[in-house]
Amino acid sequence: MDDSEAGTRVNGFAKPFPPKPRQDGPVASQSVSSDAYYVPGVKEKSPFRVLSQQVEISNFSIKDRRFEVRTEIVLLPCEKSLHVLNLHLGRCCLLPCEVSGSTSTITLNGIECHYSRRDSIADVISSRPEKNVLSLESKLNEKLKDFDYNLQITIPKELRKKVKNRKAIRLRVDTVVHNPTRGIQFIDFAEGKEDDVHVYTYHTPYISGAREWTVCLDEPDQLALWELTFELDPDLVPVTSGELQEKREIHGKMRYKFHQTMPTSSCNIGWAIGKFSLEPHPESPTIYTFSLPNLAPFVKHTTMYLDKMVEFLEEKLLCRFPFPTLKVVFVDESTEEIQVYSSLLIVPTAMLYHKKIIDVVQEVRQKLIFAIAQQFFGCLISPSQWFHWWIVRSLARFLTSLYVETKLGTAEARWQLKRAMDDVCDYEHQWGKIVLSPDYTEGKSLPLHVDPRHEYTTSPLYADAMLKKGFLTMRMLQKRIGLEPFMRVLHRVLTVGLDMSERKTTPAAWRHLLTTTDAFFRSVSSVTGREIPSFLDQWVRTGGHAAFSVKFDFNRKRNIVELKISQEDQGSNGRMIYTGPLSLVVQEVDGAFTHTIQIDGPKSEADVPCHSKGRKQKKKKVPILSGEEIEIDLTNMDAESPILWLRLDHDYLLIREVLISQPMFHWEYMLKYERDVIAQMEALEKIQRLPSAHSRSVIVDAVANERFFYRIRCRAAFVLTSVLNRKSEAIAGGTPVLINMFRECFGSKAATNIPRSNNFVVTAQNLQQYFVMQALPQAVSHLRKQSGEWHEDVLSFLLDLVKFNDNSTNRYADDFYRAALYSALGSCIFPTQALPLRVELPENLSSEFRTLIREFTYALNMDTVYPSFGRVVGIAALTGLYQLQKCGYLPVDSKLLWTFTSRNACIQMRRCAVTLIIDRIVTDKHAGDVKQDDLMKLLELVEIEQDPSIRMMIPKLLSQTPPFATYNK
Repeated sequence: MDDSEAGTRVNGFAKPFPPKPRQDGPVASQSVSSDAYYVPGVKEKSPFRVLSQQVEISNFSIKDRRFEVRTEIVLLPCEKSLHVLNLHLGRCCLLPCEVSGSTSTITLNGIECHYSRRDSIADVISSRPEKNVLSLESKLNEKLKDFDYNLQITIPKELRKKVKNRKAIRLRVDTVVHNPTRGIQFIDFAEGKEDDVHVYTYHTPYISGAREWTVCLDEPDQLALWELTFELDPDLVPVTSGELQEKREIHGKMRYKFHQTMPTSSCNIGWAIGKFSLEPHPESPTIYTFSLPNLAPFVKHTTMYLDKMVEFLEEKLLCRFPFPTLKVVFVDESTEEIQVYSSLLIVPTAMLYHKKIIDVVQEVRQKLIFAIAQQFFGCLISPSQWFHWWIVRSLARFLTSLYVETKLGTAEARWQLKRAMDDVCDYEHQWGKIVLSPDYTEGKSLPLHVDPRHEYTTSPLYADAMLKKGFLTMRMLQKRIGLEPFMRVLHRVLTVGLDMSERKTTPAAWRHLLTTTDAFFRSVSSVTGREIPSFLDQWVRTGGHAAFSVKFDFNRKRNIVELKISQEDQGSNGRMIYTGPLSLVVQEVDGAFTHTIQIDGPKSEADVPCHSKGRKQKKKKVPILSGEEIEIDLTNMDAESPILWLRLDHDYLLIREVLISQPMFHWEYMLKYERDVIAQMEALEKIQRLPSAHSRSVIVDAVANERFFYRIRCRAAFVLTSVLNRKSEAIAGGTPVLINMFRECFGSKAATNIPRSNNFVVTAQNLQQYFVMQALPQAVSHLRKQSGEWHEDVLSFLLDLVKFNDNSTNRYADDFYRAALYSALGSCIFPTQALPLRVELPENLSSEFRTLIREFTYALNMDTVYPSFGRVVGIAALTGLYQLQKCGYLPVDSKLLWTFTSRNACIQMRRCAVTLIIDRIVTDKHAGDVKQDDLMKLLELVEIEQDPSIRMMIPKLLSQTPPFATYNK
């Protein structure tokens, strides 16, 4: 585009861009203070607001890890007494005074300004006489709330009158980014990999990284129009938030200019630069993928269904995709999460998969749909402050759950729902309550183990658990008001935001692109006409989960169930006292009946009528809650009682944990005949803790039943192993039942001890069989004698599976199946009785352990020469060798693990090696000789490591499992 076209309309957006300050003041200045665009809870923290921002990146050198940035910000004072501009700036983003030989300055409307750098966290640390975490924690949030900025610019006296009249001013800052340690990742491969070099921005899920590469007001409520310009070598391609408006050559460099005309905060602006190849999506002209050399086929296969995901969300929300295009770029050495920016997804290459890989397809598609959902809630609609972040992320997670239920089935969605519920309850029980919307009264302390009111004072574990609890809360709300009204609420929020985003000259209208807890729930009330103050008080403004302990008796004379429900709240255990309605399902011999009982306090009682009499026959067709009629064998139940089982809050209408005291045959009936995945999981958990004499056959039937969801069958296999280990006489004689079951299902007809050649078929039923085939050997590997040794048949069974595994005629790869076999071999290993003494020479080992060493070594070496997908086979083999060291069959030697932590190793192998080293430091009490050295090396690795995923992983694992005693043990 040449300069003569600068005044035309491009992609439907008018130019010039962005708005420049006028002498008589912009129209926006009259609208900022107007209440016409009031949004509940949206309060501007800064005394000025950013209208537009232009960023120009030049002199880009990947080799030197350096580039220059010129930033121009048009800002509008909101206070007449404004004398100082406070902005964000990263430590590696150098100001003109910090660059030797620089003649650049910082100017406001062309007038040079005085400026200085600040460090709030360093100020707090230096001001505290006590150097400990608890002392720091008490003051850090208070300090950050008042001042968390890094750059202070004094407004010249010549502009004070302009500020007093609240006229827009233009700030210009020249900075140099050199050797950044966070926010920007340089991938500069050596040894002939020049084509793979690239650079990209990144952030944690809740901490922005924009300040690391440009001066900005790095707050989610500062929405602005953006212009990004890149001046690069001709072989480099930029990918960024916004649409390409201009591309031309200047003095041997290519100049790219992008416009983001959707009001966007700096938190949602990102970019990537590299030798990418662009490919339009074959089914959608508005989706573009960018791949590194030789990865285009993998990118094409992985992103095949992106257009269908966008269509799914558009249909559910009745709203178009908020940006003109969607760019998806794949990069190396990224964190495990997808980096989400406005109209841009930066995806790790580790998520790419070949068409022959079937194991990771579901997981990758769920991550992609979650990232696309964040384009609606997270990029278009963003939180006004950090502490409202849970709303947009929870809504994106809710939309992902709808996709899972639609595309992967109700069983998978229910299984994920139970996992989220268990994770939240476990976290709150261990660490304390999660408050989604805590009290933000100034100076008020919170009764929580972390302060979640600022992104730098919260805990990553707390943030992850808060997201899960937020998703459960949104689902509870949807169940209360109905799916269609709830989707109308989301549609209303999005359409209002899209409408207000078109008002480019009225920045006050952009407030409707922000959301808060109050604003969202007020939208719920206005759209549905329902007031929900009790819901807010119980689940949003108060932390904790309900914990019900249920006992019941059947009164035969009155034909009723007498319930006693108690709740326990000790304050520190993350629990709360729930009051309100509670659903109860009583499965009787004549059908399933749903009741609603009222909970009034810590102790409640209720009488529930029964609709059936005691059984009169041994077998009967019984209607269950799903509507099916199932023939049930009634011989094991109480002849006087018509009750088969009880379920409390079966649809997860509350965030709760439930302990029901009922006879074991009730749980066995629930596992065998209930079709709800959640009920079957609850039954398996109970049976595993307190198995009866009849439990073994019930679990065996569950593993063998092909109509059951595959995750239930896999879980049942591990539960069966646990039950058999408790009742060791059950496996004292003969071949274990799981081995016989595997041979019957997957063994050759001619010789069942030899498995059939692999023939994976991608249909629903065959895929489930494939995952069960992976799980059974791993469950078998946990079988133990009373002495703790493996069962005689287990090792030979697993070695035969490895030896006779044949994938020559299979169209799909068997990498994950082979990895499962080696993982099973590693799980077989038991500690030697000679510990802490260890076997120094392999010749002193038994033939079985020499065979294990040979198998693991061969698998690790072959995986190095012919890598499996994600190095899963090598990871399993390395873990097996580590287990041999840990259990005393090999000398303790960390050199093997440290070999795979080098930067030349595959990222998955690096993460595995780091995890094993930390496990040795924390759990191996007989490895005292190497623990200290390993810990020091890990801490050094954190300081020098360039890969952000490794750099963040080490402190996270060490904090979760500290190698020392903590104050609360």
